[in-house]
Amino acid sequence: MSVVDNKTVDGAGLTDDKGLILLITDHVDWNEEYQHLVMLQEKINAYITFLKEKQYEEIYKEEEIAYGIIEIHFLHDLSDNAKKFLQAVQNQVAELGIKIQYCVSQENSYGI
Repeated sequence: MSVVDNKTVDGAGLTDDKGLILLITDHVDWNEEYQHLVMLQEKINAYITFLKEKQYEEIYKEEEIAYGIIEIHFLHDLSDNAKKFLQAVQNQVAELGIKIQYCVSQENSYGI
């Protein structure tokens, strides 16, 4: 599961203060930037729908969720357009109580 599968939540967890973190893993490089941004947008939109429609209630029946975080873990450094895209998404979803967070993990940083 990853950014290429927009029908599945890659991972989920709760924060100590009633937040729900939804994980997106993104291993795709930015050589085909437009296609990558479209994939990312589709995945984020699926997660927004998941949060807005409270689909998480099937999993977290007893929890009262106050806000959502979409946390994206990228393998490759983001392009300038990707950074602008994520900022634009954050500006739009903030009013819904959703935060966008991301980090970049370089493939060379993992040891065996």
